[in-house]
Parts: sequence; C-alpha cells; structure tokens
Amino acid sequence: MTHLHLLNSQSHSLWKVDQGDIHAAELNEGEALDALILNGPICQVLSAQMPVKQSRQIIKALPFALEEQLANEIDHNHIQFLGREGTQAHALVCDTHIMETLIQQFNPDKLLYLPLLLPQIEQGICVCILDGMASIRYSTYGAMNITAELLTLALEKLKIKEDMIVEFYDLDDQHNLLPLEIENLGYEVQQPERKELINHIEKASIGYQWNLLTGAYAKKKAPVKTKQSKLKSPLSIAAALIISVFFIQLIQMKQYQQMTELVKDASKSFYVTLFPGENVRSIRRQFRDKLEESGSGPVTSAGFISILAAATKDISTNSNIEWDAVRFTRQKNELEVNVIVDNIAQLDSIKQKMTSNGLLVDIASATNTGKRIKGVLKVSKNG
Repeated sequence: MTHLHLLNSQSHSLWKVDQGDIHAAELNEGEALDALILNGPICQVLSAQMPVKQSRQIIKALPFALEEQLANEIDHNHIQFLGREGTQAHALVCDTHIMETLIQQFNPDKLLYLPLLLPQIEQGICVCILDGMASIRYSTYGAMNITAELLTLALEKLKIKEDMIVEFYDLDDQHNLLPLEIENLGYEVQQPERKELINHIEKASIGYQWNLLTGAYAKKKAPVKTKQSKLKSPLSIAAALIISVFFIQLIQMKQYQQMTELVKDASKSFYVTLFPGENVRSIRRQFRDKLEESGSGPVTSAGFISILAAATKDISTNSNIEWDAVRFTRQKNELEVNVIVDNIAQLDSIKQKMTSNGLLVDIASATNTGKRIKGVLKVSKNG
C-alpha cells in the first residue's frame, strides 16, 4: 500500500490519501511515508529565457537567470530543472531551509509539488481546491498554487482564447459559487468525480519525474532490518550487505555535496565567461536580459554572444589592449565596446582586423586620456 500524504504549508495541516479519497490525518511515529506532496506557497515554478540548448549549460546558468525572481540568495534555494519549451526554461524552486526541515520531520521517499501532479487538460486548465488552497495546472510546466480567493483573478489572466475548459475539483466541498464565477469568465466548467482526481494523483506520484529530493537531498535508504536466524551464513551476508550499502551511501552523499559546490562554481564561471570584466555580485537583471538579447527575436544568428565572441577573439590577441565596458543594443543588433589602447593606429588596427573577419565596425570616438587613448567601437554582424 502506498503511503501518500499532502501537506498544506500555509496551515501546516496534513492530509492522507486512502482508499480513493483524502482525509485529514496525523503522521504516526515510525510510519512509512512514500511521498509528501506540497500544497501551498512552500515552493513555486519559475521560468526564464534560456537560448542555450545544452542541458549542462542550462543547469549551470539557470540559478543566475532566476536570481531576480528569488525571494532570497541563490545559495538558499534548491532549484530542480523541469524542462524547456522553446527558449523558455522552467524550474521548481524551494527554500533549502524548508527542504531540510521537511526531510527531518517527515523523511519522505519523494517530495512532490501538487499542481504538477494534476491532469494536463488539452486546451484547458485543471483546478483543485484543498484546505483553502487552489492548485492550478495550465500547461506541461505551467503550474501554481494560490489561495482559493484569488482563483478567479488568476484564471482571468490565464484565459488566452475562447472555448477553454476548466476541470474543477473542490475537495473542500465549500466553494459552490466558484464554478459560476469561472463560467462568467467565459470558461466551460467541468466537474468530474473527485475519485478520478485522487486516482490520477496516486498514479502520477509513482512515476513522478520531478522529485525535489535530488542532488544533495537525494533520499538515503535506511539500513535493512533482518530477523534473527539460526543460520549464521545468511546473517553474515546480510550484515556485509548493510555495511556495503552504508559506505556506498556515504560516498554518494559526499559526491552529491561536491556536485552541488561544482554547480555553484560552474554557474559563476559560466557567467564570467559570457560577460568578462563584470562583477559576479552585480549580475541581477543582467544575465536574463543579455541572454534574451542573444537568442530571441530576429537577431538570433547575430546576437550578443556571437558578436561578443568574434570581437573578443580579435581584441584579446593584443595584450596591450584593455577592456573598459561593453553595451549591447538589441534593436540595432549592435555591440558597443570601450577599449583603452596605446594610440589611434592600434585602434584602427583592431577595426581592420574585425572587418576582415566579417564584422561591421565603426570608430565612434577616440579620446586622449593623457598617456593612452580611450576608444569606442560600434560592432555589428554583416548581414
């Protein structure tokens, strides 16, 4: 039998799925917990523009791309990459302190998010109300959890066309007027039996691919308990297996901790590689904006990254040249590079080298600072 519980993080109430229905419950000491499903504002699905396609690069860059949407520092959030639609990357985010508290209190095998367990309705939205919280799923990765009072406002913003369906489940049996309010928004409201939803959640939780217990929070299985036996050989084998499993888990835990640190370091290194000379602490709003500039709209093939890469290659060949600033104008698809050179001839040499490599380059200004020249180059792709 699967032990499936739902936790409302706002009221701290616990619910148990049992025999095709859901009941208020308390977790008995020592009771096994296969999965704990989070209901309420304890975690959220966030998304950001991510034109890079490789999964490794997305995982490295995602924390910084989401930074401005986070309520606290990056290091205080556990970010589970969900997937990608076009240039939009989606992630499930939960506070690390909350994660550790839940693991210590409930020790579940899986930690899941209720809105992502709801059925995905073709050309529609699924809504489930439990304990005053409305879980909403409107696409593969589109999911949220809000109070029931805000449901109609959220559905009004989610309505993108006529004849959309809302599959509505009221597990509280206290929101009889909400279906009428939803119909007034222009939706077709369907109210299947609650048992259908409960069965779907049970099945979905078994094969759920977006378990929050990953990386450093991966579930560590408890040592196997063996009954006393008169046969010494089976006891010896069992003891050896338990010891082996224990040490393997210690090694895996160490590896996961190391991987977590590597991801953090790699994220910063990846950002610095893309945008040299910038302070990592001042990356708010910059990472997401610059990736949007580099990979969306009509300038995809000649975006920020490709122009910067070409310009960097030509400028960095001379060690006497210093980078001063970089600005990118998406509307013009133009990169403005400020460099400090020894003389005008050196600035012109940079221009000629970039031009020979297929870039369009103009010297916007050249200012004598006393000992050296501060030049401004405007660079764009030819075609």
